[in-house]
Amino acid sequence: MLTRVIAAGITVSLLAGGALAQEAPADGFYVRAGAGAVFANDLEQDVTFSPFLVFIGPPSTGQTVATETGFVVGGALGFDYADGIRTELEYRYQTIGIESVTRTGGFFDPTVIPTANDDLNAHLLMANFFYDFRNSSRVTPFIGLGVGGAFAENENADRDAALAYQGRAGLSLALNGGFSIDAEYIYLRTNDLVYGPEDDDFVMGGPDMRIDEDGLSTSTVMVSLRKQF
Repeated sequence: MLTRVIAAGITVSLLAGGALAQEAPADGFYVRAGAGAVFANDLEQDVTFSPFLVFIGPPSTGQTVATETGFVVGGALGFDYADGIRTELEYRYQTIGIESVTRTGGFFDPTVIPTANDDLNAHLLMANFFYDFRNSSRVTPFIGLGVGGAFAENENADRDAALAYQGRAGLSLALNGGFSIDAEYIYLRTNDLVYGPEDDDFVMGGPDMRIDEDGLSTSTVMVSLRKQF
């Protein structure tokens, strides 16, 4: 449903653009705000339990987190240069739904377990570089790269931070008054995430387990409104 709404918004903007389009300022500061849908592959994670726990049989050694479509909102402050280059500092918040968590590799294999919350959440702070393929029309293709940090929360409300990097591509529709609408695809990946204590840091009465993940990988479809000054 969210993807259809985004697509409809892009269509309406393109149809309205003929009456509203005008050339954007050659350079200047801009602000941007947008929202969209985010998709993640199912997560394969390693599980290590506290040595202070007692099990009937061998405990699970891994788990699969089945994900659902989520949503993302964000904003940015940037500068548009005269030669088609843009740089910006961006914040995004994304939340991805969880369909199920299934433990594997233990005595009770597989085991579907309840979760403390129903989402995987992440705060993203990214420094982005864009190149706009400027032309004589009001529609401008662009590509971009970004690097920054991801502050993630897993299904058990445990948190970790990791380096994040992304690639993006899209189209910008120029409107009057220095406004434009950006529709883009973003692929983001993080370094490995570790939720919970290291092996030597387990203590009696402390966290029950550690989860090791090979990084978060997401695809995002996002529509933003940009205002250049």
